[in-house]
Amino acid sequence: MPAPSPRLPKISVIQSFKVAAELGSLAKAAAQLALTPAAVSQQIRQLEEQLGSTLFVRTQSGVMLTEMGKEYLRYVTEAFDILHLGQQNLRHAASAPRLTLYSLPALASKWLLPNIAQWRAHCPEIDLSLHGTHTQVDFNATPADFVICFGEDRYPQLDKQLLFLDEVLPVASPALLHRFAGMDVLQHAPLIHLDWGNEGRFLPDWRSWFQTKGIDDAPPQPSFSFNLTSLAIDAAVAGAGLLLGQRRLIANELARGELVVVDPLSLPLSKPYFLAWPQRSLSQPGSAALIHWLTQLAG
Repeated sequence: MPAPSPRLPKISVIQSFKVAAELGSLAKAAAQLALTPAAVSQQIRQLEEQLGSTLFVRTQSGVMLTEMGKEYLRYVTEAFDILHLGQQNLRHAASAPRLTLYSLPALASKWLLPNIAQWRAHCPEIDLSLHGTHTQVDFNATPADFVICFGEDRYPQLDKQLLFLDEVLPVASPALLHRFAGMDVLQHAPLIHLDWGNEGRFLPDWRSWFQTKGIDDAPPQPSFSFNLTSLAIDAAVAGAGLLLGQRRLIANELARGELVVVDPLSLPLSKPYFLAWPQRSLSQPGSAALIHWLTQLAG
């Protein structure tokens, strides 16, 4: 058999293979596809030559897949399933207007998600798709309509709406406070650190908090370090240590009593959060409502 071709077979040829494999008959496949059995047989031969593999064994009752044919059918079935799913999604997108909002993951899960049901009440006719990402959003390569970003420097060409300037304050779980009862928890409990990489310089850390508190010689304490804010919050709730938590992101944990404020001293982040968008997004149905809703939520 000739060497396999790197080109993809025609979709009509793949479809003939799929139908013949499912029906176990070239004649039945031809009838379903409104072709002649000879045409289907010719398509199968072309496909086998292009793949460099025998896909069917001819029998008296029809055709039977070879092992290579069975393997190829799995790929073909998965590909057709994806095509059908894409078609359904496109139909849904055409019938139901949708806005796509990108956000930092912790902001999406800890601030937006607890309030997401309000969007349906605020704008019931527009679907909202929420994506969490740390990477710079390319509005030309993604379906993004809006992005919530930390600071306004990352998207200098986009229109923006100030949302809020957050602050951090020391919090701990009741279980941790119970373990250190009778002791100065700030001096003895493990500390939870956040590593934001280059953005870390805009987030107050424990060293700056202790200095502001007037404690310049804080003793070394065991610690945990996380690169995701949501992980750090979950670790604090689990009693792993003290956390300088962002007030907006731990609001629900404080309300539920899962975290408790250890000291009232708070420090502001060096940059606020913004909602940003390209001009074209304003032509999308519901865009003005989304800007208004997020501004209200941040107020």
